[in-house]
Amino acid sequence: MFEILKLSPLFLGLNTQEINSLINNRLHQIRNFSTNEILAFSGEKVEKAMILLEGRLRGEMIDFAGNSLKIEEMESPQMIAPAFLYGPQSFFPVNLSALSNGKILIIYKKEFTQLLSDDQRILNNFLNIVAGKAQFLSQKITFLSFKTIREKIAYYLLNNIRSGTMIVLLNQSQRAMAEMFGVARPSLARSIGELEEEMAIHWERNQVEIINLQLLKSILGR
Repeated sequence: MFEILKLSPLFLGLNTQEINSLINNRLHQIRNFSTNEILAFSGEKVEKAMILLEGRLRGEMIDFAGNSLKIEEMESPQMIAPAFLYGPQSFFPVNLSALSNGKILIIYKKEFTQLLSDDQRILNNFLNIVAGKAQFLSQKITFLSFKTIREKIAYYLLNNIRSGTMIVLLNQSQRAMAEMFGVARPSLARSIGELEEEMAIHWERNQVEIINLQLLKSILGR
């Protein structure tokens, strides 16, 4: 477990022995979970710090019509809902479900608060994690404000161009991307096809070449 935790952003700069000592001095437990298990529902109170040790989790919102919108997929050794552990609205913003079997390290809030005060490095790491999540959610809100699939594609591509190139590397399938966009896969494929016909992009399996950067920008009114 401690070798995994050494890779966690929360324990950046600490060695295995230091992590071992800090964790063992705090009340904690390991929770196993199974594929498709629901670990938390939107609106549940966040009462403990959680670090994913093994497996993959998915955070998704369900609208009133029952449609699912994927917000994030998590892999070890990420923290779970760190930005919602403190504050007046300390509730899960999404449903949290398991994409595979795995394990979570649980440290209750009072113990975790003491852990933050035990080591300045952990406190700084936690603040960086929370700030990063706030920036991620801000970008997600901006993304969801776009009403058309073309706008969402253009925004995604423009924000993921490799530095110094006109290439965007894809680390997920069109199905996963459609879930992230909150649209049907055929609708996404149709919009991609239209942009290819307009010679704006060339979409391959693992990457997208941007051919007409100005056209993508014009879709967003830039």
